[in-house]
Amino acid sequence: MINNLLKFTYMDAAEPWQIGFQDSASPAMTGIVDLHNDVFYYLTVILLGVSWILGLIIYYFNKNNSPIAHKYWTHGTVIELVWTITPALVLMLIAQPSFALLYVLDEVISPSITIKAVGLIFYGPKLYILHNIEDTLISNQNKGQKNIKLKKCFHTRVRAINRIGPHDSEVLALLIGTLLGDSYANKRYSEGTRFSFRQSIVHKEYLFWLYNFLFTRGYCSNLLPRKYIRRLKVGEIKKEYYGYEFNTYTFRSFDWIHDMFYKKGKKVINEKIFNYFSPLSLAIWIMDDGCWTGNGLRIATNSYSYQELEMIKIYLEKKYNLISTIQKIWTKVSVNKDNQGLSTQYSIYITSKSIHYLRELVLPFMHKKMYYKLGL
Repeated sequence: MINNLLKFTYMDAAEPWQIGFQDSASPAMTGIVDLHNDVFYYLTVILLGVSWILGLIIYYFNKNNSPIAHKYWTHGTVIELVWTITPALVLMLIAQPSFALLYVLDEVISPSITIKAVGLIFYGPKLYILHNIEDTLISNQNKGQKNIKLKKCFHTRVRAINRIGPHDSEVLALLIGTLLGDSYANKRYSEGTRFSFRQSIVHKEYLFWLYNFLFTRGYCSNLLPRKYIRRLKVGEIKKEYYGYEFNTYTFRSFDWIHDMFYKKGKKVINEKIFNYFSPLSLAIWIMDDGCWTGNGLRIATNSYSYQELEMIKIYLEKKYNLISTIQKIWTKVSVNKDNQGLSTQYSIYITSKSIHYLRELVLPFMHKKMYYKLGL
């Protein structure tokens, strides 16, 4: 320890039991160190002066040496002026260099280049401006955080309002794909939004694959998907359908996804979803609503309008070179108990010319049990 105290002049790097600052690397830091030394000097002088005066008072003005001294020192105008003005002068001496340093630190830097990066952090799209690119890149490389495992930190004891992410691109891509398909988002206005997933018993393994994907990233509890029974009556015939379902935790940071997909309680498609759409999204959508027909793939998009499907058709062609058509279909709808009518709906059909490209694009993200939807 003594050796370290004696080496206080060599401070280019921090050391245990170090006294003093490291060597400054900028004019601003040099000013901070000088201000510290000035203030420390004034405090030392004041401490010694006050201690000296206090010692004199104790020595000369005790009851033995000056039993009636208090009669003559009461309401001393001069001494009151001294101990009022002196601290003010000391503060002015300290303030002068501190103000100069404050203006130096408040320097406005005009960058030679400004990059605007749009990223998805916590609550949705936000705008960030990076002024110092090199420092950012170097710091990220030094951290060596290329492979970071996400912690399961969104457990049930955390309130939904405190579950704010961040959500990585894979999770967002999966949620976009499932919303285009069979899942739905339930917005609980007092807390946030959660996603619900349901598949028939035939697709049990696929649903458990979705569950494991989200569970390992901390988005749902350790309770396995539960079995459900759905009873329907078609005419005089009663039918029962079996399947499995599960929900994610409720996240306040999922609200923007709900608002992007739902309008007056109905699913809609707008151009914003393409910012988060990826081959994983397409694979999930196919596993949810895809159907191999002839030599092509039909995606059940009955609930979307023709204009919305035209938007998707153009995007798939430009982004992934997938040629598709929009096919008109008619489905029976009940007008009342006695009458049934026909409703015009539409579906997307990816032609045989693009199936080869489609398989290369989505097979790495698909569950093996769902390969049959690509004719395999």
